[in-house]
Amino acid sequence: MAVSKKAKALYNKIFDGTETAAANTIMTFQVRKTLKKAVKSMPDLTAEQKRIVRDYWKPYLKVDTDWVRYYTHITGKFDPRYIPNDLQYTKIDQHFCNRKLGYGFNDKNYYSLLFSGIKQPTTVIRKIGGLLFDAEYCQIDIAKAKELLALRTEVIVKPTQESGSGRNIHIYHTVNDSKQLECLLNDKSETNIIIQDLVKQHYELSKMHPQSLNTVRVYTLMLEDGVHILSSSLKMGANESRIDNVSANSGIAAGIRENGELMDCAYFDMHSGKTTDRHPQGMPLSEIKIPHFEQLLDATREAARYVGNFRLVGWDMSVDENGEIILIEANMRKGAIGPHQCQSGPFYGDLTERVLDEVFGRNKK
Repeated sequence: MAVSKKAKALYNKIFDGTETAAANTIMTFQVRKTLKKAVKSMPDLTAEQKRIVRDYWKPYLKVDTDWVRYYTHITGKFDPRYIPNDLQYTKIDQHFCNRKLGYGFNDKNYYSLLFSGIKQPTTVIRKIGGLLFDAEYCQIDIAKAKELLALRTEVIVKPTQESGSGRNIHIYHTVNDSKQLECLLNDKSETNIIIQDLVKQHYELSKMHPQSLNTVRVYTLMLEDGVHILSSSLKMGANESRIDNVSANSGIAAGIRENGELMDCAYFDMHSGKTTDRHPQGMPLSEIKIPHFEQLLDATREAARYVGNFRLVGWDMSVDENGEIILIEANMRKGAIGPHQCQSGPFYGDLTERVLDEVFGRNKK
């Protein structure tokens, strides 16, 4: 029997709506708690600056001016358009990205199908729903999986779902770590992972920290007039880390100018705003330029066309040793905006009012 649209809407309001509201409440509490701790030692906005912030946001909703206080202190530039992190995660992101689809749609094991026109790391083994498959989705057994692993020296293992901030990503030596790899293949609790070859990156990306794959995070926003590039930054590993993620305290990030050159400073502590003008291993940021940057942005725009249900995406891209653009990951919901606002100013820039009009337009007087 067909279910009416009204019945579906009621179901979603009661069950999905309740779960979403609970998740949003927890997220808001956590983010605001972090904010209050961070701004304690920061100078307050002037009365005039607070008035400007409130006037700017008045047509949409009431916002906490401490968000502008925080970003003003970090960047040294006052702007009422800074997006509050809690508002981004609980309202704006959920408007542009289908939250329900996100849990299953953003699965790395299916990138090769979804983004087939863009080069990606070579897949060795897929573990989907606890079953093993090769790169072509042919089901295999443990013995075959071991054969595939024996053909390479090192592999990287990633969860295919919910792996933000570098969580549970590990690099294994196929001989020295053979027991750990076998346990992963047999572990019934690890049901969705992907095992890939390591990417050999372009020399220009490798020279500041060759131990990690250094990636370019590019944010795209799809509006009625097409795909817009919001901002981009280079994520670099540091010290002995082989992971480039700043949120995992294992790297630094620097904004990228339109010509591919890095901005003057990189952030390694977003809470205090501590910056550096050089990589921890000593190379000045001024000596770093992203190779084939225009082609990388073009490839990102192309990828964005395939995910219309996720209009706001944070893409992790790189360039391999042959100069080919390579897609590493697509963050289709709850991408971190903090680093980008610290580096490049208000996240949506000149598109801010268009975004707010779309998301909160019905609340305007």
